[in-house]
Amino acid sequence: MCIQGRSFLKSLKNILFVSVGLVLLFVAGTGIVSAFSFGPPDERTGAPNEATCVAAGCHAGNDLNASGGALTLTIPETYQPNEVYTIVVDLARTGQSKWGFEMTALDGDGARAGTFEIDPAGNTQLGEANGKQYIKQTAVGAAAGTNDENGWEFQWTAPDTDVGPITFYAAGNAANGNFTATGDYIYTTSEESTPPVPTVAGVSLEIVGDAALSTTDTVAGVNYTLKVTNTGNMMDTITLEASAEVGIEGSVLGALSDRSVELEAGAEAEVTLKVAGDLFTTPGDYDINVTATSETDNTMTTEVATTTTIEAPPPPPPPPTPWDVNGDGTVNIQDLVLVASGFGQSGESLKADVNGDGTVNIQDLVLVASHFGEDF
Repeated sequence: MCIQGRSFLKSLKNILFVSVGLVLLFVAGTGIVSAFSFGPPDERTGAPNEATCVAAGCHAGNDLNASGGALTLTIPETYQPNEVYTIVVDLARTGQSKWGFEMTALDGDGARAGTFEIDPAGNTQLGEANGKQYIKQTAVGAAAGTNDENGWEFQWTAPDTDVGPITFYAAGNAANGNFTATGDYIYTTSEESTPPVPTVAGVSLEIVGDAALSTTDTVAGVNYTLKVTNTGNMMDTITLEASAEVGIEGSVLGALSDRSVELEAGAEAEVTLKVAGDLFTTPGDYDINVTATSETDNTMTTEVATTTTIEAPPPPPPPPTPWDVNGDGTVNIQDLVLVASGFGQSGESLKADVNGDGTVNIQDLVLVASHFGEDF
């Protein structure tokens, strides 16, 4: 009886051992292990020198990045050192119902860039391999039973220095949830985040046309056309200022049509400078300068100079001298003879009609005689 009991226990032990073995074979055969619902192995993002689950044979039967699905990343277009950013990974394919992903962030040398943080809900987990950090889904984050699309959201802290462009590499698994390695779709993508572009301010100013003009009309003055250009790499406001010459004997001022202009990078605008004096301004040369300054960086400034000549007005014309009938500059007998020869004539614009009353008569002779001997 004792021998039979020992034989029964031995047989039961063998049955249990075989049963456990069959269960393990079933698990392996059905792909529960290879489905990685608890998170994929590290180095499966498709980054340089990394494979994907398609290449590694974890998931087979469909081409990498097959049409009908999409893996999209939301990352910062530019980053600031030590700043924290929200990263979003979205994966979609109609008909699928279980989801996985893995992401890494690398600099231009393929080294780790920044630090991922898992989400509070426990949908993500971290991994490390060969100095690189990876973030991927957990079993909870696989969202089994969620149809057609799924997403993950987590934080990423940028490196503490500018390391140049950073590339986010990601792979996603749109699975069918049948616990086998077939029927799943693997997608890969990458996006680049660049360091901030340094702000460069700059301004140029030039005179369009002549830089020196003259006028006899002091009050009306002259106008100069100036061209101001934003030579920086961002929008800027350029301020303009004109000088003045102020004196006891009058002033000459520079007046601008615009005291400031807002310009996109590389854009230009024309501004009018009016230089004018007042009633007391004396003739001479007056230098008026215009300065243009960047509002972004007030050390970026430039200047142009104009020279305006105020000329004395021409002298008034001499008074008329109709008694110099022949216009030779002297009133003499010849002028009397001319009046006498036209005596009695009537009409307009008669040269001998000295007083302009329309008739050559004794009054014209008297006027010539009263100026006899004068020179002009």
